[in-house]
Amino acid sequence: MSQSRQLAVIMFTDIAGYTALMGKDEEKAFRILEKNREIHKPIIEQFNGQWIKELGDGVMASFQTVSDAVHAAIGIQNESREVPDLQITIGIHLGEVVFENEDVFGDGVNIASRIQGLSPPGSIYISEAVHNNIYNKQGIESRFVREEKLKNVASSMRIYEVVTTKDLSSLHIDAEARIQRTTGKSIAVLPFVNMSNDPDQDYFCDGISEEIIDTLAQLNNLRVIARTSMFSFKGKNLDVREIGKKLDVTTLLEGSVRKSGKRLRIATKLLSVADGSHLWTNRYDRELEDIFAIQEDIATKVATELKGFLTSDEKEVIRPQKTSIEAYEYYLKGLELLHQLDVWESKAMFERAIKIDPDYAPAHAGLSEVICQICEWHGGSAKDLAMAESHSKKALALSPNMAESHASYGYVLSLRKKYAEAEKEFIKAIKVNPNAFKAYYRFGRYYFAMGNIEKSAEMFLKASEVRLEDFQSLLLLAQSYRILEDDRYKEALKVGLERVRKHLELNPTDRRALSLGSASLIESGEKEEALHWINKAIALYPEDGATIFNGACVFAKAGNKEKAINLLQIAVDNGFGNKEWIEQDRDYDSLRNEPQFKALIKKLNEKYQ
Repeated sequence: MSQSRQLAVIMFTDIAGYTALMGKDEEKAFRILEKNREIHKPIIEQFNGQWIKELGDGVMASFQTVSDAVHAAIGIQNESREVPDLQITIGIHLGEVVFENEDVFGDGVNIASRIQGLSPPGSIYISEAVHNNIYNKQGIESRFVREEKLKNVASSMRIYEVVTTKDLSSLHIDAEARIQRTTGKSIAVLPFVNMSNDPDQDYFCDGISEEIIDTLAQLNNLRVIARTSMFSFKGKNLDVREIGKKLDVTTLLEGSVRKSGKRLRIATKLLSVADGSHLWTNRYDRELEDIFAIQEDIATKVATELKGFLTSDEKEVIRPQKTSIEAYEYYLKGLELLHQLDVWESKAMFERAIKIDPDYAPAHAGLSEVICQICEWHGGSAKDLAMAESHSKKALALSPNMAESHASYGYVLSLRKKYAEAEKEFIKAIKVNPNAFKAYYRFGRYYFAMGNIEKSAEMFLKASEVRLEDFQSLLLLAQSYRILEDDRYKEALKVGLERVRKHLELNPTDRRALSLGSASLIESGEKEEALHWINKAIALYPEDGATIFNGACVFAKAGNKEKAINLLQIAVDNGFGNKEWIEQDRDYDSLRNEPQFKALIKKLNEKYQ
C-alpha cells in the first residue's frame, strides 16, 4: 500500500441545491452534473491540479500551490455562472494530508470540506493559511468573513472569501448569508479633542481623526467605524466600554490636539473595550509641519497592534500625501463643509487648497466630488462637468493608486453619460481598495440611474458589507430588491431599518437617517412613525433640498399626492432633484399620471438637456 504524508492544497466543490433539483427533475439534475464535470476537469488540469474523486455532486482536488488552487476555483466559478441552475460552493485549505494510492485523507481534507460547507453559492471560502499565501498576489483579493468553530477541529478558524478584481462576477449577492456578518478586529477612532484656545480649530482636530479613519479603512481584515457614527460622540464624556458596546468594536482610539502657532501637541491612547485598559499611549510635541509624519505613525501603531504586521503595500497605503500646512488646512475645511452638505463653501475651500498647492491630489479629488454633487442634485452646466472631469484626471495623474481618484473620475463620467468608461473607473477604484465604500455606493447609484437595477443591488450589497453600520446602502439595496421583485427585499429592509434605528440612537437629528428611514418605514407598514420622522426632518431642515425631496417620496408612498407634489416642486424650484432618479424610482408611481407631476418632469428634462 503506497502512502505518503505531505503538505497540500485541498479544494472541495459542491453544487448548491442539487438534492432539491434531483427531487424535482432528475433528468435535468444529471445534465447539470455532467456539465459540472466538463467544467471542472480541464480547469483543474490547466492549473496543475489532481482530480481526486467525486463525492456525490461534489468534487475533491489537490494542488501543489495555493495560487494554482485559487485560480482554478475562480475559473470554475466564472464558467459555472454561464450555466443556468448551476451554482457552485467552494472551500480551500492548505494543510498536512496523507496520500494513499489515489485517495487523500487527514485533517487538511476535513477542514477544506467544512469550509466548503460554509460557502454561499457562487463564492470561494478559504482558510487563513490559504489567505496568508495569496495575500497581495496580483489579480486576487481576499477579505475576512468571520471566525468559525468547525466540527471536529480543536481551535476556531478565521474564514476568508476570495474576490477576483478583474471583473465584478465574484461580487455575488446572497443577502441572507452575508448581510449581517461580522468581523474580528475592529476599531473606532473618536473625534480628537480640541485643546487649543481657538474653537475654530475644531475642523483641524476633526480632520486628523477623519484622515486616520480613512487610512485604516483601506487595510484588509480590519473593521473601522465610519466618521458619521464616530462624530456622534463628539463632546460627550462616556465610558469606553459604553461606547464600544454601542458601536460593537473591540478597540477605541482617543486623541487630543493642542495647536499653537507653528507648534503642535498631540496625545493618543489605544484602549481595549473589554476592560478599558490602555494598549498603548503616545505623545507628540512637534512642529506643525510634522502633522503628516504624526498621522502615519499613529496609523502604523494602531494597525500593527491590531493586525500583528503590515505588508509593504499596507505601509504605502498608510503613508499620507504631503502638502503645505496652509493647503492642508483648507482641504480639511473643505471636507468638514462637505460633511455638513454645504457644497458651495466646500467647493471654495478645495479651490483655495489647490491654488496654494496645485499638485495636491486629494484636493483635486475632493473638488471633483463636490462639483459632481452640485451638478447631480442642484443642476450644472456641461462646463461644470468638464471642470469636474479635469480635476479628477489631475488627481489620477498625481496619484494613480488612490482609490478616491478613480471613484471621483467614475462619478463624473457617469454624469457625463460615458457609462462604459465610468464602469471601468469604479472597478479600478475597487481594485485599488477593496474596502472603498464610496466607490461601491456611487457605483450602485450609477447603475440605479441607468435602470440596471440588478447591478445596483450588487453594489449596494457590497457597500453595506464594507461598512457594516451604514444604513443608506442597505435601504437602497432594499429599494433595488423591491423593483426586482426579489424575495430578499423584506430581509434587506428589516436589517436596513435596524441600522437606521441604531444610527438615530447616536444621531437623533440626522437628516439623512430621518428622511431615508421614514421612506422605508412606510414600506414596512409603519406609516404613523414614518410620517413622524419625515415631519421632524422637514421641521429641522426646512431649506434642505435633499430632505424636502425625500419628504415628497414619503408622502407619495403614504398616498398624499398633493403634499408629495408640492414638496417635489419646492425641491426642484430650489435647484435640487435628479431626473434619472425620479424617473426610475417606483416611489413616485402614484404621481405619474398627475398633470403637475408631468409638468415637473418636463421642466427637469429641459433643465438637463
